[in-house]
Amino acid sequence: MSDAVVWLIIAAFYAPFHFMGPLGVVILTTPGDQIRRRLFRYVLVECALSMLVAFILVIWLAVDNLKLAMLILFLSMLLPYLLFIMHRMTLNSLVSE
Repeated sequence: MSDAVVWLIIAAFYAPFHFMGPLGVVILTTPGDQIRRRLFRYVLVECALSMLVAFILVIWLAVDNLKLAMLILFLSMLLPYLLFIMHRMTLNSLVSE
């Protein structure tokens, strides 16, 4: 099996875990329809970008250091949550003013 096929299979299994968690948090915890839509789009874009960057790093590092590559892949799943919290705090402060 070629390397490209292996990485596509890994991405197919990784993507639901990377996207569904943060998007579920947005849907379940955000009050207000407008803020929810705005955060949903923000988190969707953030998840896509962080997954793209993570996979570029992982594919580059996997040849030499597979453990570090998998650690980066795991830690990249936490980044959308952190950015969601920061963006939500910013939106809440703008709405309350």
